[in-house]
Amino acid sequence: MAAMMTVGQVVKRKAIVVRPDDTIERVAKILSRHKVGSAVVVENDEIVGVITDRDILDKVVAKGRDPKTVRVREVMTKNPVTIEDDYDIGDAIDKMMEKGIRRLLVTRLGKPLGFVTAADLLAALNTLNSEEEEEEIEETEVYGICELCGQYGPLYKVYIEGQERWICESCKDSLNL
Repeated sequence: MAAMMTVGQVVKRKAIVVRPDDTIERVAKILSRHKVGSAVVVENDEIVGVITDRDILDKVVAKGRDPKTVRVREVMTKNPVTIEDDYDIGDAIDKMMEKGIRRLLVTRLGKPLGFVTAADLLAALNTLNSEEEEEEIEETEVYGICELCGQYGPLYKVYIEGQERWICESCKDSLNL
């Protein structure tokens, strides 16, 4: 059975919260200080949008607008795509592909927790797959010549007087290991 990893276990970037009436200049400084690329826009304890470094570049800087006067509400992405923290990472990947987005806002009971990116989810999936492969390898039987009796058959790795030995089941049983 495949192990499950939830989206909440993968969140690396905690939610940075800004207000719709904040200036773009203020938000850019906050993003820079926290070394993140996005923030959650909250008004009256409700998530109303997200603002990303890409929004700032495309909708303010590239258009020659003044970051000191442009407000977050003018350039934020409204109604952001969210996912609750107890969902499986596979659900998050499916949602990103369906919506064509690179990051998801992770929530708990509708409150912002943080963001996960496609790269975060793929790394977590890779870790899960590696762990499953290791389990499969450990369950594989090893055959060879018993180092104690010389018989060919399935072997077990044991430690006798601090040394690793590969022995058959009969020898293992006789040594009470």
